[in-house]
Amino acid sequence: MNTNKDSVTPDTPKRKRRSKQNSTSEENVTSWSSFIQNSEEFEICIRLQNEIIEMINKSSLSSYCVIILINPDCSINSFDLDQIFTALKNQNSLRERDVLLIILSDGGSIEIAYQISKLCKSFAKEKFVVAIPRQAKSAATLIALGADEIHMSALGQLGPIDPQIGGLPALGITQALQTIASLSQQFPGSAEMFANYLRLALTVAQIGYSERICDSAVQYAERLLQTKEFLATDEIKKIASSLVHTYKDHSFVIDLAEAKGILGNEWIKTDTPELTLAESIYQLHHSVCLNVSILKNQILIISGDCTTTSALIIDRT
Repeated sequence: MNTNKDSVTPDTPKRKRRSKQNSTSEENVTSWSSFIQNSEEFEICIRLQNEIIEMINKSSLSSYCVIILINPDCSINSFDLDQIFTALKNQNSLRERDVLLIILSDGGSIEIAYQISKLCKSFAKEKFVVAIPRQAKSAATLIALGADEIHMSALGQLGPIDPQIGGLPALGITQALQTIASLSQQFPGSAEMFANYLRLALTVAQIGYSERICDSAVQYAERLLQTKEFLATDEIKKIASSLVHTYKDHSFVIDLAEAKGILGNEWIKTDTPELTLAESIYQLHHSVCLNVSILKNQILIISGDCTTTSALIIDRT
């Protein structure tokens, strides 16, 4: 009996202990909600960035210079331009890699968007690719027009290029003026009332600017589209004008099917490794952002590459 007991493989208990330790180690990974509750902002950003770097390294896309612009709660602005320029200069100054921009945004400055698009293309070895896991509206759509490939998920959205003036759509101002003029003709007695309202609501400069900025949006779109050899001149003008003038609402959804109809199957791609990576990063950001919003009443943006300065937690305004 003793011999039988002694014949038990001596390292079996050790194996069990090792397995238990590994399991315990995995279970001890702090959940994001607990981590956010007990961590400083910079610690949250560093963990987020490290997890994104791990995602990129595990993908088949480490040959890209990956730039991220995930900014659903803020407008695209000069800060993003500076961040992206710094990231490109630091990560791909010799233009040895193609550029992959993962974007999630409701829009912003069309001037800045135009610069970002041109900048990403200028730093790419051969190809500038945009991956859109969810919405890329207005100015973000303008950025995408400068890409060699647009990768859209089933939930991806482009949107009308809809310049804003003080939070109001420029085209909306023009259309409102037309409506007021029509009503004044129909009801002459109301003309003075409408005139007084306009003096309070808008300046002459704003009224003039609303026309010019829409024309500028068309011109920016045309310039970015002119780099596409597969588009004829008349197609370029038609696409640019359509994206600025056809749609009546800033939030209008130009989904995958409609985007292919406007821009063509050659340009719009889906079910790609680039989208798989973009979706993983989106899901991580969404989860962390939700916890930051609930637990700290703040928002999370990512602008640039995956260095310690690309992720920022800021107070809600």
